[in-house]
Amino acid sequence: MSLDLEPAQLLSLHGLTKEISQACLQRLKTQIDAIAPLFRPRRLLGDHIDSSSKDAVPNADRNLADLQELYARVAVKPFDLRPELRSPIESVVTQFQFYEWEYTHAAEAERGWHSIRVTTPLTWVISFSTSYSLNTLRGVVTGSGQRDVEAVRAFVLRACLMHELFAKVPSLTDLLEGLRYKVDVRRSSQLGDLPFVTLSAPFRTFRPSDQLVAMASGLAGGTSFSEILDVESVRNLTDPLRDQTIEILSRHNVEI
Repeated sequence: MSLDLEPAQLLSLHGLTKEISQACLQRLKTQIDAIAPLFRPRRLLGDHIDSSSKDAVPNADRNLADLQELYARVAVKPFDLRPELRSPIESVVTQFQFYEWEYTHAAEAERGWHSIRVTTPLTWVISFSTSYSLNTLRGVVTGSGQRDVEAVRAFVLRACLMHELFAKVPSLTDLLEGLRYKVDVRRSSQLGDLPFVTLSAPFRTFRPSDQLVAMASGLAGGTSFSEILDVESVRNLTDPLRDQTIEILSRHNVEI
């Protein structure tokens, strides 16, 4: 889609994007809740997770060592946490939070450069639930929020756990991609090397021209902007299973 839009088009697409994002997120939450047992950290760490039950998990020691290595790498900067992560790790409930992915964009406008916080409404960070939200964590790191060390530690640990689950259990990615989500690992410039697993809808959003972004964010009374739906990506949406099946039929000289 062209980056050049009229303000009226932007307003219309903004409302449309918000409605589609809400529908997609509700669908995602329902599907994740249905497969929540697959996200149990004990599947990865076995008896290294505090529990009254016992689970023998192959490679649990190696998985713990990898988790400890990741946690030690991300905990100190910018979170000022102790890098040690001892076994057993506290029990982690398989309940989830979802956050729209956001990034900072330097927009060039008539009056100079503006730092704009841009959200991508069809891409979500998936995280185990904690008392801190992702925005709260950003506030703590930037000095605009009150710091609770244990809440920071809990968020960072759970982000690392989610990353290691997807890294060590590839069937999770296969399943979600079968449901038409794109799975990625992203990092935020504000939050150091902490990895975030993101799930994206099968169609895209985009950021229009800098001038339009700066104007829209200014009219909203702040420095934030939300990407808008690329309608063409919806029109061009394909079905991987259908495409694969057609290819097989073609090899057998079957026309549809």
